[in-house]
Amino acid sequence: MEELILISPTLEYKEDALKFLEEIKQNDADSEWAYAGMSELDKAISYEQWIKDKENESKGINLPDGYVPGSTFFTIRKNDNKIIGMVNIRHELNDFLLKYFGHIGQSIRPSERGKGYGKLQLIKACEKAQELGINNILVTCNELNMASSKTIESCMGEYENSVNKDGVIYKRYWIDTEKLLNRQR
Repeated sequence: MEELILISPTLEYKEDALKFLEEIKQNDADSEWAYAGMSELDKAISYEQWIKDKENESKGINLPDGYVPGSTFFTIRKNDNKIIGMVNIRHELNDFLLKYFGHIGQSIRPSERGKGYGKLQLIKACEKAQELGINNILVTCNELNMASSKTIESCMGEYENSVNKDGVIYKRYWIDTEKLLNRQR
């Protein structure tokens, strides 16, 4: 498997990030979770403004009501410098995130799915979360998204329960970062 790295979004990756977003629009537009894990790139005024917003978000600056500090990363495949995924790590949980969406949101580029990158990206995200002092990570997914459920379970996600939000059922899992990362070593 190719080596992956997580990096903060930069102007260098603008073209590839917008291609990734276009793939999501073309492949997942009808899915309830189409833009999950995309850190609101789909709502951005411009890519440049989105980068500034993500930098501020990581520092807790100018957060909209109900938001918490979070770090966004592109998952880059080193051998061709291509974005294969995106992950957002929320530094803390408010009541809403604790109930429904957890610490980590992630997305894999449609053309790169089914290759094991989701698991590798989640492991890398857990490493970053541990660096931020988050040792027990809540990860959720739509109950219909079987690929996400399998990815979370393959990363030692322990199912806690399911919750209903506006008619959509979300499965809630906890990952002990120390156990997961010790298993990877």
